[in-house]
Order: sequence, then C-alpha cells, then structure tokens
Amino acid sequence: MMKLDKLMYLTVHVMTPGILLAVGLLWGHFIRAKPVFTNLVDNLSVIAIYYMISSVIWVLNMKTIRNIAENGRQR
Repeated sequence: MMKLDKLMYLTVHVMTPGILLAVGLLWGHFIRAKPVFTNLVDNLSVIAIYYMISSVIWVLNMKTIRNIAENGRQR
C-alpha cells in the first residue's frame, strides 16, 4: 500500500492539475470557443498559480502530514 503522504502528494501535485488542465481546455474550446493558444496560456497560468499556492501549503503542513501518516500506520 502506498504511503499516505505520497498519495496526497500525487493527488495535489499531479492528478488535480491534470484534471484542471483537461477540464479548462475542454471548457475553453467547446463552451467559450476561445483560440487554442489563448486557451492554453490561460489554463497554464491558472495551474501555475495553483502550484505556487499548493506548494506553500504543502511545505507549511509537512510535519502535520507526516504525523498523520505515522499515526495511521500505528493503528
């Protein structure tokens, strides 16, 4: 079984931005009818902001995440 902290990292830093990118590109193409380059730039900008905020939160909460992961293994 994958460790909790690794699973959370994978979810926060890989899966969520991938889903945001896919949904944003589809939304911009089909609903808003934006040009592809404009749509891509807009969505990558949103994902960059998401990465910065989530990375800061991740670093600030690293000890808490590890404590929760270790307590979960002991039970």
